[in-house]
Amino acid sequence: MNRNVFKNLGRLEPFEIRNSSITLCLGAPSTFIYLEIMKYYNPDIILPFYGNIIFAVLFLIAGILPNLKNKFILQHYGWFVFASTMAFQHYLTYATNLNNFSLDCLLVSYVFIFGSVLLLSNRILVLIYSASEALHLSYYVYYSDIDIADKSNILLSLFVIFVFSFLVMNGFIRYRKKLEGMNINLEEVVQKRTFDLEIRAKELLEKNKDLEEFAYVVSHDLKRPLRNIYTLTDWLGEDEDEQFHGSAAESLQQIKQQVTQMDLLVEGILNYSLQMDAEQEGKEVNVHTLVKRIISANTCEDVTISIEKRLPRVTFSESKLVQVFQNLIQNAIKHTDKKHVKIYIDYKATKAAHLFSVRDNGPGIHEKYHKKIFELFQKLHVDSEVGAIGVGLALVKKIIERNDGKIYVESSEGNGAAFVFTIPKR
Repeated sequence: MNRNVFKNLGRLEPFEIRNSSITLCLGAPSTFIYLEIMKYYNPDIILPFYGNIIFAVLFLIAGILPNLKNKFILQHYGWFVFASTMAFQHYLTYATNLNNFSLDCLLVSYVFIFGSVLLLSNRILVLIYSASEALHLSYYVYYSDIDIADKSNILLSLFVIFVFSFLVMNGFIRYRKKLEGMNINLEEVVQKRTFDLEIRAKELLEKNKDLEEFAYVVSHDLKRPLRNIYTLTDWLGEDEDEQFHGSAAESLQQIKQQVTQMDLLVEGILNYSLQMDAEQEGKEVNVHTLVKRIISANTCEDVTISIEKRLPRVTFSESKLVQVFQNLIQNAIKHTDKKHVKIYIDYKATKAAHLFSVRDNGPGIHEKYHKKIFELFQKLHVDSEVGAIGVGLALVKKIIERNDGKIYVESSEGNGAAFVFTIPKR
């Protein structure tokens, strides 16, 4: 225990090292200038051993030592501060005695004692410093030729300075210990909160995986009975022995449409549930070539799709990028109010991302629906249109945002819609 106390005497907190370093660097020129001023106004003053130069250099060296980033120096920097201040204080005491305890020398000595006690800010080092200085000064005072009143005043002044220095230092130390205690408590709270968040994040990850697995299983298992129902209704409609006319035939057709819609819905859930974190490693994709393939598959007599500017190469999952452009193009085709659909694909490079846009000549989207259209199973028009299930845009949003991109729509009613999304540059 005692060894640890002695070992830690010279250790300072990072902010204390910084403050001590700055103080000593500023103290170096200040010491030299002040002693030179004393010599100017009191030519008879005695400053032995060129102390004004030697200690200015000593303080400067001690002040720049932390900048060396040496581990030994940083761990024991308190000793360097203690040694430099202690040496200068005893020099001042010696010079004060040589100058017969003149007022200017005593004033410098007292000011430096007060400042040194605050700078050391360690009770044991301060006690060593104070005791040695008190003995040194008392020795010179005792053997000096000054009268007893001056001797008493000098020693009493020294005692008062030490008392006030200790009071200020103790207040500072108590405040620092209080801050250290608060920091320790805060660190414990942060660690506990971090641990709790990690546990919750792990639980959420597991639940998300369970939900995604559940969605996959349910979607997969629902497909078979749906196909069976569709096949059965199709068979009933074609069976020559059974005569379905009027409402019966319409009912069979409605069943087939609803089964087809349900199958698309299940397929949408399946695709959406499989878009987990960006687990697929991205590779360089030629977007221009990829989009041209998608255009070829979607262009017909009533649909014209054009690329406004050559599209770049990006780092992304190719299969996911296909889903993004395919869903945006299909969305424009499905929700048009024009006989001839026109779709324009454009590109713009920014400093941090690739910015793509898919614009159409459709009916447009009112501003109040700009966020709603990206929600799962949300459609602006409730109708029986087969193929519109409200999953496509939600899937696009999920893919883009899970790959650190953004997507939004620029549109107003009657003026078409432009879906804009970004892919970060990597």
